[in-house]
Amino acid sequence: MPLGIVISNHNMGYKTLECISSVFNSDLQSVQIFVVDMASSDNSVSVIKERFGSQISLTCCNEDLGSCGGLNIGIRQALDTGCEYICCLGEAVTVEPAALHIMMRFMQSHPHVGMTGAKVYHRHMPHYIQQFGISIDFKNFRANTLYADCADSPDLPSEVYCDAVSACAMMVSAAAVRTVGLMPDDNFLYWDDMEWGFLMKQAGFEVAVLSDAKMYHSANPMRRCDNTKVNYYLTRNCLNFFMKYTHPEKCMKMSIVLLRSIFESFYLHRMGQAHNMAQSDLAAMNDAVYGLRGMAPASRILENDESGLGFVNFFEEHEAVYMEDDDPFLEQVIRQINPDIQFLQLPGKNAVTIIRCKSILGIKDFNYPLDFSDEIVYIDKNYRMLATREDAKLVKDYEASLQLFLYAMQPAVLRRITEMRGIEL
Repeated sequence: MPLGIVISNHNMGYKTLECISSVFNSDLQSVQIFVVDMASSDNSVSVIKERFGSQISLTCCNEDLGSCGGLNIGIRQALDTGCEYICCLGEAVTVEPAALHIMMRFMQSHPHVGMTGAKVYHRHMPHYIQQFGISIDFKNFRANTLYADCADSPDLPSEVYCDAVSACAMMVSAAAVRTVGLMPDDNFLYWDDMEWGFLMKQAGFEVAVLSDAKMYHSANPMRRCDNTKVNYYLTRNCLNFFMKYTHPEKCMKMSIVLLRSIFESFYLHRMGQAHNMAQSDLAAMNDAVYGLRGMAPASRILENDESGLGFVNFFEEHEAVYMEDDDPFLEQVIRQINPDIQFLQLPGKNAVTIIRCKSILGIKDFNYPLDFSDEIVYIDKNYRMLATREDAKLVKDYEASLQLFLYAMQPAVLRRITEMRGIEL
C-alpha cells in the first residue's frame, strides 16, 4: 500500500465524515485510511462506524492524547502496514480529487523531500488562502504562515520550500519518519508539526508545499473557541520551542522578544476584559518556564471570556466605512458581519475611517485627539480594535508596564534554558 491517510478525531465526527468522503472521491487507485478517535464524548465513533465500517481502520483511545498523540498512533499503524507515504489530515479538511495524487507523485520524484503540504483555502471564502507553508523565524522568534489570507493568484509560486507545514494537510515519507522519528508528542497540541518539520530539515530533508494540491479548511478566522485551550498551548509550546532550539548567542534577545509577545497578549486581553484569557497567557508562560509538558492540568483550561463581540457589534452598527489601505480580506470579513455596509472611496462625514496597524499597542502617534473621535478606528493584524478613550489610555500606559514585567520574568526564562540545555548564558 503506497499511501496511508491518518485522521485524528476529537468530537468532530460529522466533519470527519466529510474529510473521509473527500479522500474516497480522490484520484487514487488504492488508499488505506486510519482514523484515531481521541476519547470523543459525542457520537463521533458511532457515526464513523455507521458510515464507513470496514472501509477504514478505526482506533478508539480511552483518553485524549492530543492531536499529535492521535496522529502518531495512526502513523505507526500506516508504517506497520507498509505504507511508503503517510498523509495527515485535519478533521475539518476536505481534499480536491487530485491533491493527494499530486503530493505523492511529487515525493516519489523528489526523494530528498521528507514532508509536503497542500495549498489550504478558507472553505467559507474559497478564493482566499488560509496557509501555503510555514516559515520558522529565528530572527523574530515566531512562526509565519505563508500567504495567509491572501487572494489566490496564478502569479504565486507553484512550489514553496519552507520550514514546516500544518499537520492538517501534511504528507511525509516513511523513510523520513524512520530517520527522524514520530511527531514530537510532548506538545499535546500545536507546534508539534512545526517542530517535526524543523527536525526533518535538521536531518537533511526538504519541506515543500505544492500549489496544485488544493484542500479546504472549514475553520473561520472570526470563530471563537469555547475555552482557553488554543491560547494556552500555542503560547506554552512556542516559548518551549525557541528555548529549546535558539542558538545560545541569541537566547537573550529571544527571551525579550517572546516575553514581550506574551505580555502584549496579556495586556490586550486585559483591555478586552477577558480575564480568563489573560490568566491563560500567564499560566502558559509559567508552565513553559517550569518545564510542564504534555496535557495541561484541567485548572489551566478555562472558559473563553474573549467574546469578540465588540468587533462584530461595531460594524453591525455602521452604515459606511473608508479604509486608508485596501485590504480585500478584511473587507470580506466586514461584509460577512454586515452585508449592507458601504465601502467608500474617500472619507465621508458619516463613515468610520479604518486605519490598519501591526498592533494597536504599538501606536505612538494618533491621527486624532486622545479625547477620541468615533470617526476613526485602528484595527491590527489580529483584528484587535482601538475604538474608545479607555483603549487609548491603556495604550499610553503599556510601555511602562511592559518594562516591569520584563525585569521580573527574564531571569526565570534564562534559568530554564540553562537547565534544559546544559549551557551557560
